Amino acid sequence: MKRKLIIAAAIALSCGSMMAQPKSWSEPQLLIKAEKGLMAPTWSPDGSRIAITGDNFIGIWVANADGTELKQVSEAPGAGYQMYWASTQEILSTPYTIENKKRMTRIERVDATTGKIQAVSPATRNFKRSTVTGATDVHQTMLDEPKEASSKIAGLNEYAGNWIINPALSPDGTKIAFQIVTKGLFVCNADGTGLVSLGKGSHPAWLPDSHNLMMTQIVDDGHRFTSSDIYCVNVDTGNAVNITSHSETIPVTIAVSPDGTKLAFDNDTDGAIYIINLNY
Repeated sequence: MKRKLIIAAAIALSCGSMMAQPKSWSEPQLLIKAEKGLMAPTWSPDGSRIAITGDNFIGIWVANADGTELKQVSEAPGAGYQMYWASTQEILSTPYTIENKKRMTRIERVDATTGKIQAVSPATRNFKRSTVTGATDVHQTMLDEPKEASSKIAGLNEYAGNWIINPALSPDGTKIAFQIVTKGLFVCNADGTGLVSLGKGSHPAWLPDSHNLMMTQIVDDGHRFTSSDIYCVNVDTGNAVNITSHSETIPVTIAVSPDGTKLAFDNDTDGAIYIINLNY
């Protein structure tokens, strides 16, 4: 019995540390800067590389995790919008073309090393992003129907008519964090139940424990972003910690590395990618 109690205590301590917010973090450090503005960083599954896109999601660039060997692997419009790593080698991309004044979206596989592009599906007018994300049910509805999702998902009906954007599925698949336009940041169970407001926030990015996430709180004057901070929020307790309170950067889109030790973000001030090291 004593041995079982010791093992149980060890497991509890381990789970507690896994659910903890970072104890400390570095100041933002410049990671990647190019002649063109860069945005929307995305980590490879093994954390060894990072993909970014250009202004208006035009093109895709890939660099090592330390920012070296930056290389453009796609020039297509829309290529970087919600791109994701299908493996440590390939990025799934959904660029578009304009045909007869209609936007036609296709699916491509982009080799992150060589830039070789392989067509997955032809361009179509009625494109569903969930066909390339593997999302299901509620998350899929949020991805495919941002305008109608609040009406179609029972747990969100009190916000019917409001757009849902930037849905992020937790690493363990049990929760979804997302924005309701003009209402702030929310989290719910994967089936749409248990809706909880996290207050003002945008662009959620989960930590590996699926209990904490990063978000940005952006301030604008109606024309441009004037300030922004990154917060780490525990979705169970609501406890929030500002990790950029002394920085002059204006973070917009954020991405947490697979092991949770690095946070990358695009800085609206100079169009460069920065990184923050997280310590637990």
